[in-house]
Amino acid sequence: MNAVEIRPMTRQLAEEIAVWDFGENYRFYNIEGDPFVIEEFQNGHYYAVFCNESLAAFFCDGETATVDAPYDDIHNCIDIGLALRPDMTSQGYGSQLIALILEFYQQLYLVEYFRLTVAAINQRAVKLYESTGFRQVKQFEVVEGNEKMLFYVMMMEVPS
Repeated sequence: MNAVEIRPMTRQLAEEIAVWDFGENYRFYNIEGDPFVIEEFQNGHYYAVFCNESLAAFFCDGETATVDAPYDDIHNCIDIGLALRPDMTSQGYGSQLIALILEFYQQLYLVEYFRLTVAAINQRAVKLYESTGFRQVKQFEVVEGNEKMLFYVMMMEVPS
């Protein structure tokens, strides 16, 4: 990722992200233009990542990065969520994006831990997170309609 810039999320960027198609195996990540999600993206906790002036990814923090489930309250821990533009996945950009996000928050806050939540079926992301230092600390199931989905909570301790 050359010439990278982080910008606050805007409605226009949220609308652009809302039409990303992550493919059949990852369709649960598709926003499909949902107006509620587009509004949520403007809550001050979402950021857009540009690479060579092109929208390449987004990330978020806090409760917006979690799934509706109980989380342990951990001092100086930031929950993060992230997504690469679908056509940029599986090209080595994921680890660069994670490094960028971690550095961004370490410059803003006194952070001891980073935590993220990932769908267990997204093994591509699980492997990426493990390769960047995250470790699974918990798992839980979420039931939505007739579907059950297993999630992993993963954490990384910030080196001192």
